[in-house]
Amino acid sequence: MTAAYLTLLLADSRLPTGAHTQSAGLEPAFAHGMRLDQVPDYLRVRLTTVTEVEAACAVVARHLWLTAPSRAEAMVTVDAAWRVRTLSDALREASDLLGRSYLRMAGAVWGLAELGGASGQVWCRAVVIGATAAEAGISAADTARLIGFEDVQTVIAAALKLLPFDPSQGVRWSAEAAEEVEQMVVRVSGCRSTAEIPAHSAPLIEEWGQRHRTTQRRLFRA
Repeated sequence: MTAAYLTLLLADSRLPTGAHTQSAGLEPAFAHGMRLDQVPDYLRVRLTTVTEVEAACAVVARHLWLTAPSRAEAMVTVDAAWRVRTLSDALREASDLLGRSYLRMAGAVWGLAELGGASGQVWCRAVVIGATAAEAGISAADTARLIGFEDVQTVIAAALKLLPFDPSQGVRWSAEAAEEVEQMVVRVSGCRSTAEIPAHSAPLIEEWGQRHRTTQRRLFRA
């Protein structure tokens, strides 16, 4: 398979990684007053904060998976770098859940069971995607693009379930977000070490995520 085909495969929302359980923070955002017409603004905020951090971590994980003397130790370092940049334990738990699901899928296809190690170590989603991209021969730029695309699609798919609207509008929002995704790709695709990972944050998104964890009636986990 070509790298281009594999990138499309990993970007497929039908990939069995549990992504359908996530709204990328959109459900709590709606619950706290955000309007449907503000979704494009929400996407831009995410792409310059939490998504950019995740994309940079995935790019660094990919690089170190290919070059580090000890892959396991390198992944520990990248995972720790992502955690110190993500203050909300609710968001960390959601990423860990996705990371485990992604690792099961990647283990079946690329034999990445070694990533978790015998101890059953939990890794954030970005680390697993980075290692998977390395094994699949996907470039750093396409790894970052994959993270950005998935985040945009997760938000829009969740919006369609939470506040149904014309799906064509969702496609338009996704197309309009392409420029922001590409700008993010340029910013992070050259990252090679954890010191280069940005520390951007979105405090309100993290606060909403914390509150959402204790909500009794919800459609999505986070």
